[in-house]
Amino acid sequence: MSKARRLTSFLILSMTGGVIFQVAYIRFVFLADTAHALDLTIQQYGEITSVFGAVAVVGYFCGGWFADRFSPKLLIVIALAGTGLVDLYLATVPGVVGVLIGHILFAVFGTGLYWSALVKSISLLGSPAEQGRLFGFLEGTRGLTSTIIGFIGSAIVAGAIVASDGVLTMIRIYGVLCLVFAVLVLLAVRQDRSAVDAAERQAVSLRELLAAARNRYTWLIGGTIMMMYCFYTLLGYLSPLLQNNFGVAAVFIGVIGVVRTYVFQFVAGPVGGIVVDRVTHSAPRFLRWTFVLAGVCALGYLVLPHDPDLVWIAVALMLVLSLAVFTARGVYWATVGEVEVPVAQRGGVIGLASGIAYLPDAFLPAIAAWWIGDPANDVPQQGGGYTSMFVFLVVAAAAGFVLTTLTMRTRARDTALRAETAEVLEILEPTTPTRKD
Repeated sequence: MSKARRLTSFLILSMTGGVIFQVAYIRFVFLADTAHALDLTIQQYGEITSVFGAVAVVGYFCGGWFADRFSPKLLIVIALAGTGLVDLYLATVPGVVGVLIGHILFAVFGTGLYWSALVKSISLLGSPAEQGRLFGFLEGTRGLTSTIIGFIGSAIVAGAIVASDGVLTMIRIYGVLCLVFAVLVLLAVRQDRSAVDAAERQAVSLRELLAAARNRYTWLIGGTIMMMYCFYTLLGYLSPLLQNNFGVAAVFIGVIGVVRTYVFQFVAGPVGGIVVDRVTHSAPRFLRWTFVLAGVCALGYLVLPHDPDLVWIAVALMLVLSLAVFTARGVYWATVGEVEVPVAQRGGVIGLASGIAYLPDAFLPAIAAWWIGDPANDVPQQGGGYTSMFVFLVVAAAAGFVLTTLTMRTRARDTALRAETAEVLEILEPTTPTRKD
């Protein structure tokens, strides 16, 4: 494959990541407006997105199996086309059942068919020495694409007479873009069949998962990421807080959401990597500091009066919290290599740890929606409201701090034990007598 063809394939594949998940996760930018656009309460929307999260967790496990048995390119085309059609279907406001079915299909297409196929396709575009650079630029291109389209969408929503009508227009745009990219992948992306067959296996066997379950790092890494993922999942629920309690104008909510969700995606991740490489020299040590920062922000929200005069403090806390979350997202899987999980076990460890890590998507949106209520539909806050949400996040930060500390101590003990074992073996190793002629 020529360099130009490889670059074209890479850019198209990377840009698909900036459109295929946008409607499934549009709540991170337009929570209340999307719920109302789909004729749902925030509670109903939260329950539906929780179902999406549960199906998505299963999809991550199944995706490797599909990517190993079918053409990755074909899977990506099917996933993009299917997601585009679902986007256009949701824009017709099909009711609670229709929106639920749509989100189940989002999970099937996005995590079941698309993600593992994309990872395999990107890995085929470079040598083993280029993999870090490829996936780094993949994340950056995804973030840049999401940011550009997100700002355009925010302008559409802000310019609409009714914000919910603007959201429906935005959903239609994403649907059309998914269909366009499906055609582009089909026509412009090239894959060498022999290279696809020889590529690293994506599926994880039951034996590998059982072995991973016996590895303590699986639970430490999965639990650590799960605690930070709780913060990531709840970031979108700060928009109603800023709008309803601190008086942020609706026109700025979309802009803040895009900056929080997309700009930090391609800026903060590389920053986190640089800090780990040059300052902390340890991913768990860096993550421990991000949990401290995130916990302080959650505590700040917990004690900050809901006064419009304090709006800039509330926005500043949100930006600092986003910085902590997205710098952590850029490095938390680096722990797998740092603690030297054997290569033969990494697939199982990452697979099982992923199931643990992303579990909050299966229940937290529904709980958060119950906490914050829906003032536009006269649904009051429940269970302590935002107070409960921020107490939960403070606890999550504390748990993350403990887990990263345990990871560091476990790693230190393993390193010391390995050194002692090597020293003993060296002492006990019989020496070969010198022959005298």
